[in-house]
Amino acid sequence: MYYKIGVDVGGTNTDAVLVSHDNLILAKTKQTTTLDVSNGIENAIGKVIADAKVPKQDIKYIMLGTTHCTNALVERKELNKIGAIRIGLPASSAIPTMTDFPKDLKTLLGKHIYMVHGGYEFDGRLISPLNEQEVRDYLLQMKGAVESLAITGIFSKTLPDQELQVATWAKEILGDAVRISCSHQIGGLGLLERENAAILNAALQDVASKMVKAFKDTVRRLGLSSQLFIGQNDGTLMSLEQSQDFPVLTISSGPTNSIRGAGALSGVANGIVIDVGGTTSDGGVLVNYFPRESTQAAQIGGVLTNFRMPDIVAVGIGGGTIVRFKDGKCHLGPDSVGYMLKEQGVAFGGHTLTLSDFFLANDALQIEGALGIRSLKETIERISGQAFSEALASVKYQIQLAIESVVDKLKTDAAEIPVIACGGGAFLLPKTIDGASEVLFPEHLEVANAFGACIAQIGHEEEMVVNTLQSDEKQAMDKLMLTVRKALLQNGALEDSIKVLAKESTPLAYLPGAVKLKVKLCGDLIT
Repeated sequence: MYYKIGVDVGGTNTDAVLVSHDNLILAKTKQTTTLDVSNGIENAIGKVIADAKVPKQDIKYIMLGTTHCTNALVERKELNKIGAIRIGLPASSAIPTMTDFPKDLKTLLGKHIYMVHGGYEFDGRLISPLNEQEVRDYLLQMKGAVESLAITGIFSKTLPDQELQVATWAKEILGDAVRISCSHQIGGLGLLERENAAILNAALQDVASKMVKAFKDTVRRLGLSSQLFIGQNDGTLMSLEQSQDFPVLTISSGPTNSIRGAGALSGVANGIVIDVGGTTSDGGVLVNYFPRESTQAAQIGGVLTNFRMPDIVAVGIGGGTIVRFKDGKCHLGPDSVGYMLKEQGVAFGGHTLTLSDFFLANDALQIEGALGIRSLKETIERISGQAFSEALASVKYQIQLAIESVVDKLKTDAAEIPVIACGGGAFLLPKTIDGASEVLFPEHLEVANAFGACIAQIGHEEEMVVNTLQSDEKQAMDKLMLTVRKALLQNGALEDSIKVLAKESTPLAYLPGAVKLKVKLCGDLIT
């Protein structure tokens, strides 16, 4: 018998669950996220251990889903001084590096951006050879001025050797203290979006290192010797070492954990999950218990990238969403009081009318310290200028429209599918939704995100391009499958548990014989 703890750090709450080896929830908690997030993590882990009363030495794994990297990018805080080298001249010079970055982020990061000769065609033909002296000259200009380096080559997903060669020279000149992000390990095929992902990854290296140190220190303070993992944005886990190398892959791990957790709690393998928080409702699609990946380039902190991201549709409906009445009509959000609900909400003596106020007045929600139902109803009637029942009906109708719009956007056909509610604000969701076969409210739905982190498996994926006019596609796919399987076993997966999540072969438009191969595997942790 052993135990696992899953932790998910959100903007409002830090949630934790302690589960048995067979994924039975023994304790759960929601703690307020603190300014120093490690305190919130420590409070949450300490609480579930105290409640479950299990021996600390039997807690084998702790999994963390966190918004550290997302917040750092959005807030432009604690980002590394980066350098970037694009390998591709004389091709690719028409669109400079960081062209589509927001102006403030480009100003912050774009001081050492260079292009050098090199790169490949999709089938491995050389565009031009690497010029060692050219690369070394640029690296010498960066020496002492950058903390991390992003290296991107044209079609390096097919042949990464030029990126790896530049990385070797960079280590020699810049030293081991400068961390290096090679784009072939991070993004998809498209050059610009892959380059963007590598640059963001390089910018987040220190943030990731501080996050890992805080996580380790917190666990040590609690007297635990558990193995630690960080959640990725595809619903699988990576080691602390991997998270320091590839911090950009932790972005959007929160919604992913919720989708995975809701699927496991409800026993539904395929459906739509709606995670309702304090500010937004995030909708995603479950496909065989994993989140559906987005097929479009994802915007992270205003930057287009093409690494894997869950397909999420968000709408401004949450527990703290501000409600306004104008000319007798109800308007929801999109702004929210967020974690300031108890300071600003009408139910707690504030002056801002929120969705939570309506459900507290309707006795569908209980929060300690709220006004009595009768007094709250009278206040809402005064602010809205109509009877409480009419105001509540208007609010519920607007919620219904917003949520049905989310479901409609996520569906790929007209067939009705289950909708699973989760998150602390799940009480807001209607019991019937147009386009849904049923709306499920599983037990423990308020900590689905932490449970999703807890049940996550080790995962790995790779993709490559082959020219089928020159190579055998089946042999290339078999070789790719072996490569991914080997990496998965090295990362700590149990061999007998490995299963295929994706095995895709996609012809590339306008490139005769070019086929993109993709393999994604996952497996249970070795116990």
